[in-house]
Amino acid sequence: MKTRTLNYKDNQIQELNLEELKTTVKEEGYDGKPVMGMYHFDFIERAMEAVDKAKLKSTLDPIYSAQNRDKTRPGVTVIEKQREEFGEGSLQSFLMRRIFARIIISNLENDFTNTAVALSYNQMGFQLAFGPNVKICKNQCIMGVDKFMSTYSHDNKMPTPERMIEVLGEWLGNFKEIREKELETILSLQTTIIPHHEVMELVGDMTAKRIRRENSKEFPKEIINPLNQSQIGTFTKSYMLEKQKEFDKNFSAWDIYNFATQLYKPGLTDFPLLLSNNSAMSEYLMSRYNLN
Repeated sequence: MKTRTLNYKDNQIQELNLEELKTTVKEEGYDGKPVMGMYHFDFIERAMEAVDKAKLKSTLDPIYSAQNRDKTRPGVTVIEKQREEFGEGSLQSFLMRRIFARIIISNLENDFTNTAVALSYNQMGFQLAFGPNVKICKNQCIMGVDKFMSTYSHDNKMPTPERMIEVLGEWLGNFKEIREKELETILSLQTTIIPHHEVMELVGDMTAKRIRRENSKEFPKEIINPLNQSQIGTFTKSYMLEKQKEFDKNFSAWDIYNFATQLYKPGLTDFPLLLSNNSAMSEYLMSRYNLN
């Protein structure tokens, strides 16, 4: 059997499965323990075990690994000793620091959505989110800040990845109740119509949030902005193209949220912000239109 190789020079985003991820180099401290407190593959595997323990049906999407420009601790590092032993581009020669995975749960799914547990591991720490997955486009949704956890720089900061897995177990134990509530939230978003002039106001407001966030010395502390400037441009273009097709149509808050979630995917948003920004956008819309 031919050994699989990866090439991050040609494509900075690579897909792999859990068994392949396990063969990559483990980043450990002098004590032989994981530098980040838990290995990335353990984080994914323990989340899968929590889903199994709740007796829910699930599948693991492809796992994404990404390179980035961090010179001190890049997203992917080639370990020369391993490269010499296993060959150029071998899985066993890579130390991976940027990983994104999703566990898809099919229980109580409908034609439109099922449920996803989203998991992120990067140089800053761990993040975990729980919410609807839009089947047709694989858009991850987060219905409220209480379904998002992070080990770094957030109000809902969790002390350890172990605690995040424990909380996930609690969510899964109440799966039916949470799923029903999230479907109600989706309906509320779908029935909240946003006129064109209000969408333009949203664009302006998010731009102002971005400016305040990036100039924190001059302005009061701003929570994380849902979109960066490039994404605001892409978001606005997507909306305007759809509006052009049906000029008299007013879009719902759900439509607007999905214009954004289309951007919260590997290769379109920086890995440490995939779930952070998604949660921020959801909370922004639900707070603005009193949907919490």
